[in-house]
Amino acid sequence: MIVACGTSTDAKGTPSGGSARAPAPADPAAPAARASGVERASTILTSQLAAIRNGNDPDLVATFSSDAIVLVPDPRAARGETTGLREAIARLSPHATLKKISATKVVANANASAVWWSAECSITSDDHEPETKAHSETTTIRITEIATADAGWKVVAAAFAEVRSAEAAADNSPIDDKSTTKTGPLTPLAGDVTQLDAHLASSAVVFGTDKGEAAFDATAAHTLLKGWTRLKFTIPGKSRELHGKEWGFAITNVDWQQPKEKVPTRMSALVIGTPAANGSWQIVAAQYVAN
Repeated sequence: MIVACGTSTDAKGTPSGGSARAPAPADPAAPAARASGVERASTILTSQLAAIRNGNDPDLVATFSSDAIVLVPDPRAARGETTGLREAIARLSPHATLKKISATKVVANANASAVWWSAECSITSDDHEPETKAHSETTTIRITEIATADAGWKVVAAAFAEVRSAEAAADNSPIDDKSTTKTGPLTPLAGDVTQLDAHLASSAVVFGTDKGEAAFDATAAHTLLKGWTRLKFTIPGKSRELHGKEWGFAITNVDWQQPKEKVPTRMSALVIGTPAANGSWQIVAAQYVAN
């Protein structure tokens, strides 16, 4: 099921009430652009899931631009020679066989220059690990993607991540130096929950790492982010941030310093934005993934 942003049917968030933030910017997509964008999102995601289901790596890779970076959950070049994109997305070990993959919910939106979507998918696989009893396992993955006209309507950035809690770790997963860029206005928002909340578009979707952290509309997203305001996030290292005429995105590492932990909890984030009328940016989608 694919619906336009703002028409989510199962978000459980409630208005946060009383929080200080600027009024939500106007919807970034005109009706015609939104309609064609939702159709385009459906086509791309359907092709990706079919390629994963059928074991067709070339068809999967073909949906991405030549320089696309994908969080799976570590940042990888979609067209890298040793990316292993299908296995990473589907969470398949060498002894696992994919049985079923399907989208359970998708929310999409667009303007004339880009289309972006957020989704949850269910993946079932059979595991035949040696010396263990064969069993089936079903996993939920969250997906955030953006495709642009500049890239011939290929996906330029994406996140595919299993729903699981982030954990403290000694190292993060840095972006390859060849893919990093100068830091722009979107990267810092991933490390500042208050500012991210203040810049949410009226149709924003936000995913966290844990099971209950899926906000499919702006009301639920504001509630989710309000619950994170005391978390200590920082942006370590370099990021990848690119802008087009009516779109922008940032992929970056995010460190979360938890009390009593000697090392930070390591995450990565994809933040997608569109220009607002006042010259700032409005965030239309964001996803945090556990490294």
